[in-house]
Amino acid sequence: MEWRAFVQRYFDAVHQSILDGQYERLLPFYLEQKMSLQQEWARINRAHRQMRKRGARLHGVSGQVKPVCWLETDAAIDITVVWTGKSQYLLKNKRYEEASRRMIQLRLDKAAGQWRIVGTREQQGDGKSESVEEMERQSTAAVTAVEDAVSQPLLVVHGAGGYRADKAVAYAERYWNTTNPAYPRFTDDCTNFISQCLYAGGIPMLMSKDRGKGWWIRTGKSADWSYSWTVAHSLYLLLKSGGPPMRAIAKKSAAELVPGDIICYDFNGDGRFQHNTIVVTLDANGMPLVNAHTTDSSMRYWAYEDSTAYTPSIRYAFFHIRGM
Repeated sequence: MEWRAFVQRYFDAVHQSILDGQYERLLPFYLEQKMSLQQEWARINRAHRQMRKRGARLHGVSGQVKPVCWLETDAAIDITVVWTGKSQYLLKNKRYEEASRRMIQLRLDKAAGQWRIVGTREQQGDGKSESVEEMERQSTAAVTAVEDAVSQPLLVVHGAGGYRADKAVAYAERYWNTTNPAYPRFTDDCTNFISQCLYAGGIPMLMSKDRGKGWWIRTGKSADWSYSWTVAHSLYLLLKSGGPPMRAIAKKSAAELVPGDIICYDFNGDGRFQHNTIVVTLDANGMPLVNAHTTDSSMRYWAYEDSTAYTPSIRYAFFHIRGM
């Protein structure tokens, strides 16, 4: 069997396993039951539990798989694919569609004349540990990427008269699975994306020459940005302060949020937040559905129990955005 057909069959089986929770159909695709398969099975199980707790019923799963690069030898092949998946479900007789885009690396081995998977790895996942040092290492490549970019971002509401949550949500829906060419794209892009959404909603930048101060980005040939614009924990600290420019109000639960508000995630429960999302709508239970980058996500249930980064120690921070 040609490897492209094998990969397509594998992801067809993945879609069916997500729908019915029966991961055993994936076993024949693997040379042996690797930890990566066990982790994926645990993630699928958490997703099913999350659906049940919400009272939702999954009724359709579909997706597209696009190989973007591969390196082939006589006996093995390393493939990077972009998998865009969609899940359709019912909640209180209302239909919803959740979508995500994941970049996955597969290593295939031709054992006994047949392709088998010997390893998988998600190239970009939720909540990868961020640090100032990691952001510094990304800076050179990111600056090069925006040298010829448009100097002003798209869909921007100028001024400091208040927060237009509808504009922030419209931006989040427009760019959830793509990149605004006015901005750089980072390996860990969640906070950069959320900052763009807030700015599109009318939150003004607080400019500074010090990357550790304010909340800002400069594009073009002199591109630079504050840590609070790009690093998850730095944005969390700014929101937690309640100060300008967001003037955020901490909320006790996700049920208190409205579209345009922000959720921060500490997956390890160690006090350092690694991920941020924006609320784009509420489901039939009045609970937030969110959009995000890194693992590009649309209309995803806020709790992230289906995330590859999830741990039982996860902590959340909920913020309502007031604006200046």
